[in-house]
Amino acid sequence: MLHTEINHHIAQAMKAKDKNRLYVLKMIKAKFLEFQTSKGYKEEDFNEAKEIAILQKMEKTWADELQSFRDAGRDVTELAEQVQILQGFLPKEPTADEIIAAIRESGFAPEMKNMRNILAFVQQRYPAASGKLVSDAIRSLA
Repeated sequence: MLHTEINHHIAQAMKAKDKNRLYVLKMIKAKFLEFQTSKGYKEEDFNEAKEIAILQKMEKTWADELQSFRDAGRDVTELAEQVQILQGFLPKEPTADEIIAAIRESGFAPEMKNMRNILAFVQQRYPAASGKLVSDAIRSLA
């Protein structure tokens, strides 16, 4: 899983004295630890899909911050590099066709009442699949 890989990347970044990469990796590790120490945490809750969800949330926040800095006319070279490093850890989002194929393979009727089951099946196959993409695909099939 990604959280075990992060420690390896941190060691490499420290050896290479890559401050931007090290900063991003430590922020990722901090977010993972924050989730693991949250109230009601269960070990089975921390899976690849949750790791990707945490990374996606971080990426969205940082990308919004980057855009705000650009709009304000500030220097964004360092932040842009950090966002790019973070995006390197995110898997490629599945296409609509891949999601539709997974929905059909799930065995559930493509209806909104089956959304939770279909979403769980699709995210097991494609951890980077967002709920919005899956719900849009279900609506297109219904």
